[in-house]
Amino acid sequence: MLKRRLLLPVHRNTKVTPPPEHCASVKEYEKSLYWRKKSKALLDDHKCVCEICGRPRWKWQKYKKVWHRNLRFNVHHVTYENCPDESREDFMVLCSNCHTKCHEILRSRKVSMFYELLSQVVDNYFRYEGIKTFIPW
Repeated sequence: MLKRRLLLPVHRNTKVTPPPEHCASVKEYEKSLYWRKKSKALLDDHKCVCEICGRPRWKWQKYKKVWHRNLRFNVHHVTYENCPDESREDFMVLCSNCHTKCHEILRSRKVSMFYELLSQVVDNYFRYEGIKTFIPW
């Protein structure tokens, strides 16, 4: 007789990680344990979908009875004004494909009129106020 495994979420470390005491740059903040845990919590949600194309990050494999990561995703900061006390509106959850393409289009907006028009469309969906909004603490 085969035994069925019941896959339950594992709660290894339920400690709350405090935000870093000081950060001089965005890179330093995004390397902090606090940010990694915060972004991981968003990405580990099985209802996680790309906010631009709508593709899901996770796929349920009914025969194995497990969730399987379908795509790579990124948490994109819209603004850095409220670091480290961001609200959900301060970032977007995007698949890597959409995240990369949006940044490439916005970087290329001065290449030609086509990219300028395309970047205006991207601006409607891909909100980004820039790294200049980061205030060191």
